[in-house]
Amino acid sequence: MRGFTLIEVVIAFAILGLSLAALYGAFETALSRAHRDVQFSEAMLIAQSLLARAGSEFPPAQPSYRGEWNNYSYELTQQTVNQPARPAAFTLPTVRVTARVWWPGSTGSRDIEISTLKLVSKASP
Repeated sequence: MRGFTLIEVVIAFAILGLSLAALYGAFETALSRAHRDVQFSEAMLIAQSLLARAGSEFPPAQPSYRGEWNNYSYELTQQTVNQPARPAAFTLPTVRVTARVWWPGSTGSRDIEISTLKLVSKASP
């Protein structure tokens, strides 16, 4: 009856060790990217929420709001868009709303910024 020699077992363990090290590196990279993607998704949801609340919870009379939520900082700015020289009777005032969200990341601060135009009723100040 013949078995494996000691050198064959050592070589097998060396190959197994190298394979596991490569798999661990790939797994760590995937987890790091997944964590970054989760942070980006949360920041995008915060920014979209700010844009949706602009005009109701954040009236256009105050042009800038800042705050923090969990580990994210945000700023909402509202700027009135100039009306054309001869606006049509049905033209409503327009406000450019910009939401900026930033958070600390493993490689420094990360941020996103999204903006939209919103119509403001004529009864608003």
